[in-house]
Amino acid sequence: MAKVMEQAGVWWAIAGGWAIDLWLGATTRAHHDVEVAVRREDQELVYSLFPSSWQLECIDPPGSGWRPWRDDEEIAPPSFQTKARGPAIEFDLFLESTEDDMWVFRRDGRVTRPLNEVRVATPLGIPVVAPEIQLLYMAKSAEPKNQHDFEVARPALTFEAADWLSRSLALNLPDHRWRAALA
Repeated sequence: MAKVMEQAGVWWAIAGGWAIDLWLGATTRAHHDVEVAVRREDQELVYSLFPSSWQLECIDPPGSGWRPWRDDEEIAPPSFQTKARGPAIEFDLFLESTEDDMWVFRRDGRVTRPLNEVRVATPLGIPVVAPEIQLLYMAKSAEPKNQHDFEVARPALTFEAADWLSRSLALNLPDHRWRAALA
């Protein structure tokens, strides 16, 4: 998957649970899929990267289920999830909104971050979504895997990352249980 994305020449990073595990440098749980974040503005270029033998799908509008993603179609907010399926690999592509060089949290535009702080390198050199940002996305769901990811990542977060996550949660999930653990 990294080889496929490196060919695109666009900003990208591994997202989801794999982002946490790659950042930690250890596999801490089973993963059923791979998610990759790309800038929404690069979707046409990313789409053109895949050979015609690949199946490209999207969830648009949100909650509607997977359908074919056509080459002449722009995925606009609030939709963000696409999928690329090749002969031997499949991964989700999450379209991240940016304004100039700022990332904008798709659930709350008050939460932003300089784009150069949204991804970090791993020991393997693979870019991943910064753990505090990934955890912010995961906080919406009480799934056990998200709680696990928080519990394994929390001790390794810097003070600044934990503070950013706490402040971001305060804006859109003010009563979230993780805020006490981040204090």
